[in-house]
Formats: sequence, C-alpha cells, structure tokens
Amino acid sequence: MGASDFDASDARARDFLDASTVVELATVSPSGRPFVTPLWFVADDGALYVTTAATSRAARNVATHPAVAMLLHGDRDGRRDRVLLLRGSATVHHAFPSWRVLAKLALKYHLSPRGALSELRHAAQWPLRLLYYSDARGGPAHLRIVPTTGEIVPASP
Repeated sequence: MGASDFDASDARARDFLDASTVVELATVSPSGRPFVTPLWFVADDGALYVTTAATSRAARNVATHPAVAMLLHGDRDGRRDRVLLLRGSATVHHAFPSWRVLAKLALKYHLSPRGALSELRHAAQWPLRLLYYSDARGGPAHLRIVPTTGEIVPASP
C-alpha cells in the first residue's frame, strides 16, 4: 500500500486498524508547533473517533489546524517493522460521540477480555485517570478524523 487515497475497506488498512490499540495523533498548534499524543480510538464508517476534553491540546490544535497525521502500529499483532501512516482532516465536536461509537470504545477498551485484563492490571492508575478527567475543563468532546491518504511505511528503529 503506497501513498494513495485512503480506503477503509482495504484489507491491509483494516488489519492495522483492527490490530492497533492506540493511534499516535499529530496536530499543529496555533503557533505552528507540532504536537503528538497517543490516544485510544475506534474506527466507524470510514472515520476514526477519539474522546478528549474540549480544552485538551489536541482539541485546541484541531480547532485551529484541522490537518492531522496518524500512526498506527498494529501492536496487538506484535508488528514492529512497519506502521500505517494516515493523513486527513479532523473536526472537534463538543459532546460525547454517538452511542454506537461509545459502545465500540467500551467494547474495545473495557469489556473485551483483553480490555478488562488491561484495566485490572492498571487498577493502581485509576486515581490518576480520575484526576485527569476531573481536571478536564470545558466538558467532554471528541475528534472525528477522516483519513484521506494512507500508506504502510517502515517503522523507525
């Protein structure tokens, strides 16, 4: 898969989306500085969705500069030699995503056997997570990211 228009139904792209726990989202700040953050995500109907706070750096950056880049590592499959690089456009929505997207997030990260095991392994970090969410000002938000191009590239060492 060379750099080309993104097709969510492409088997290779679908494999990376299904096998990736985190997307590394690259945005540009209002002053033009790059910012990369790892975020949980789900794919739905050709778009990627991440939940965040309305005042998070990623949300503020996307509101100013909607062009984004994303790396997916396929970490669930133990891939280390290549990554899926997506480029596209993101929008900030100052609300929770649809129930369908929320259900997908819950299933992927909390209700699946792998997700439940991860939650139990990281139970000691729950107070930190609660602190993070309690500090989220401006209420809930989500980013809807529509990939426009994608390519599989070698992973950097």
